[in-house]
Amino acid sequence: MNHSPDDPDDLVRKKIDLNHITNMSYQMHVPDSITVGPTRSTIPRLDQDSDRAPIRMEVPERLRPGGNGSMVMLNDTDFFTNGESNHLSDSFIQQPSLPSTLHPKDIETASDDDYTSVDIKGNSQPVHIADSWHIESFNSTDDKNVLNKIQLLQNRVQQMEPQMSTYMREDLTRNEKIQQAHRILNENKYSLDAWALLTQDAQERKIVESRQFYESLVTQFPTCGKFWKIYVEAEMKGRNYEKVEKLFQRCLIKVLNIDLWKCYLNYVRDTKSILPTFREKMVQAYDFALEKIGMDVYSYTIWNDYVTFLKSVEAVGPYAENQKIAAVRKVYQKGIMTPIVSVDLLWKDYCAFEMSVNPTLGKSIIESRSRDFLNVKRVTKELEILTRALDRNSPCVPPTTPQSTEEIKQLAAWRKLITWERSNRLKTEDALLVTRRVVLAYEQCLLCLGYYPDLWYEVCAYLEQTSRLYSERGDAHLAKRFLDEASTLYERATQTYMRSNMLIHFAYADFEEYRLNVDKARAIYNRLLSPDESNMKDPTLAYIQAMRFERRADGIKAARAVFKRAREDPRVNHQVYVAAALMEYYCTKDNNIAFNIFNLGLKKYGQNVDYILAYVDYMTHLNEDHNARVLFERVLSPDNAIPKQSQLPIWYEFLKFESQVGDLQSIKKVEKRRFNTYSELNDLEGRETLLIVDQYKFLNLLPCSTDELKLLGYKDTLSTNSSSITSSIANGSPAMNSTTLLEQAARDRRAHLSRPDIKHLMPYRPTRNPLPGSHPTPGGIFPLPETAMYLVNGLPPARNFEGPFVIIDKLMEYVANVVIPDNFEPVRISVQGEFIRDLDSNNSQQGRKTEHADSDDEDQNSQTNLNGRATMNIYQQRQQKRARLATAGSNLDYTSSPVLT
Repeated sequence: MNHSPDDPDDLVRKKIDLNHITNMSYQMHVPDSITVGPTRSTIPRLDQDSDRAPIRMEVPERLRPGGNGSMVMLNDTDFFTNGESNHLSDSFIQQPSLPSTLHPKDIETASDDDYTSVDIKGNSQPVHIADSWHIESFNSTDDKNVLNKIQLLQNRVQQMEPQMSTYMREDLTRNEKIQQAHRILNENKYSLDAWALLTQDAQERKIVESRQFYESLVTQFPTCGKFWKIYVEAEMKGRNYEKVEKLFQRCLIKVLNIDLWKCYLNYVRDTKSILPTFREKMVQAYDFALEKIGMDVYSYTIWNDYVTFLKSVEAVGPYAENQKIAAVRKVYQKGIMTPIVSVDLLWKDYCAFEMSVNPTLGKSIIESRSRDFLNVKRVTKELEILTRALDRNSPCVPPTTPQSTEEIKQLAAWRKLITWERSNRLKTEDALLVTRRVVLAYEQCLLCLGYYPDLWYEVCAYLEQTSRLYSERGDAHLAKRFLDEASTLYERATQTYMRSNMLIHFAYADFEEYRLNVDKARAIYNRLLSPDESNMKDPTLAYIQAMRFERRADGIKAARAVFKRAREDPRVNHQVYVAAALMEYYCTKDNNIAFNIFNLGLKKYGQNVDYILAYVDYMTHLNEDHNARVLFERVLSPDNAIPKQSQLPIWYEFLKFESQVGDLQSIKKVEKRRFNTYSELNDLEGRETLLIVDQYKFLNLLPCSTDELKLLGYKDTLSTNSSSITSSIANGSPAMNSTTLLEQAARDRRAHLSRPDIKHLMPYRPTRNPLPGSHPTPGGIFPLPETAMYLVNGLPPARNFEGPFVIIDKLMEYVANVVIPDNFEPVRISVQGEFIRDLDSNNSQQGRKTEHADSDDEDQNSQTNLNGRATMNIYQQRQQKRARLATAGSNLDYTSSPVLT
């Protein structure tokens, strides 16, 4: 057997049994060297030596007697057997160049572990195997060490085989997951779990290998700041600073994500520090960031870092020092007036800064701004509560149908935040600040909910309204600025998530047409109609709106050119012919052109019932009776291959037309032909009366009452173009027989009958051990009235009451047996001869002392009893005063009142 110098990992992978090799005699080719050590293959190692480099051991010449490529005969005892893995062979074939004697007692190994020591006889110091991986030079290597290495190598392979197989299975599972993620994305390109798995895999690879994946990631999610940040950090890790700056140019303005902007500032700080203009560039970067995203609720880090950077700038001279103080104060004052998280810390730093500069002036400045700061602090708490429910880093995916609970919550939370921003909770008079805050809320919302066209339209309409407001005030600069921002948002929408949304394109085109940008509006329509850019399946409505736009902009000839383009597009439907014909009729007042267009469309859509009905409606409104009858006969003729079931609405319109302009004989003819059509379909089943109802109805007026129509099986749930029986037949619903009609009529009558009020009835709930006061009955527990139940629900639970407990039966017995006197005599209570209280509050001791007084002091003294009770109200005071005045002349002697001891 020719043995190649494969490493142990390859032997494991090929499942080569080393024990089988050692138990057989064969001619072995002795290699020049043996590779020993970790990481010898492409499979990652699991042992502790995985970070060490592989080592190649040179085989001594005396082990290769014939030189390189010679053959040597070895016995089956030359290698270690399975039972003697820790000892050398008992015998060794003596060759001319081999050592004469070599016995197992010369080498003693402690264990198979790589890090144990091997004691070699004649050597005072044990050789550690971990250290023995580093082989000495060829001349100093002993043969015993070489054989020891081979033995340890075999043991190492045996130990690592199960671990390596487990790792290979795990690695294989991971590769399968990646392949499965690619398959999922081929079916559903919005699967966030698949994208997350592939993103994690790309982060572990070099940027050269994963750049294409990152491009596809940010192309699929162009507004996700988290994915842009991952892409930028990967490029920064590879020190591709030019690509990093290009990425920032692509995403920074459009993606107002606070983490992405922090990454941008860190990049400028780390890469531009060696430039001589570093301070100016850093100040520009901070100002730029605060202008764009400084109003974000989590922008405290940017404000604080900016202040720290300005403080670290060295100022030489008093002028430079004053400029530095002014710059720091300006940033502080803007920051503390912005509702951000941790604004308290910024306020404390600002107060310390002002007091360190000038304590006297700083105190007055702090007092003047403290009131505004308290308002900002209050608003910050409200804003922080609103933003807790927002997932600001979620990728933008199309909403599911029906919407999931999480999507509904996110949409409601963002709308609540936008409404809060538009309500101007800061109570500021700066309308520009309010507008900027509202637009920022909308833009951050659209980063996550970009597939909602109403949000795009709302923010653009808000900017347009704000522009008109400033235009009325005479500020043309701000008016134009907000119009440009609205145009930018429209363009961003049509280039990203609203690429195929006609509503946003129509609104964008009208917006530009209002600004007299006709060429730009025409470009919007052309882009929408292009099959390569919009990917619309049915551009019929887009063609109709484009025709109307061209008619307004360049006249009817330009609209005809669009209609010609629409006829050549195989995706359009019959509505474009109807729109073109009506536009010719209303704009040019030429009936012939309209007739030609309708006839042209009839050749293509001769079996389309909706197109035929539109043509019929046009004909009937022109008082062209003869042409209308010709049209009806043409479309209802046997030559026109319209299914019988689809002809029913046309027959209804034919009967309606004859009822309005024809005589009775023509009406009867149409009735008979219509009846024959229904008979061929077998849909009447003896209910011919339903056809009579359609003949005599007008608008919502019917010849029978509602109950009678229900008995007939007639349901007035149709459009004005077809009868109810036609609709039921077209929908494929089976006709109802007389029994079903009677049952339905009975159910309808029962629905209007009065029913007893059962809400006060007691439910059957038998209770074995009813609670006290629950009014048990044989059928259960009688419920309390609603008012009592409301009171009981408001009381604390019974387990919270620990006493004292009143025995209700004895109390009621005492109350029932008590004798109530006819006249009342005051009772004076005393304990051990000491007066405590007079139960006659109207004639108390203090009242007798001042019974003839009428001053306020007298009333005030009578308000408090000896127990220190609370003062009585004014009504009680006046009542007591009247009682004292009424009894003032009686001069009764109360000294003989009974005393309870």
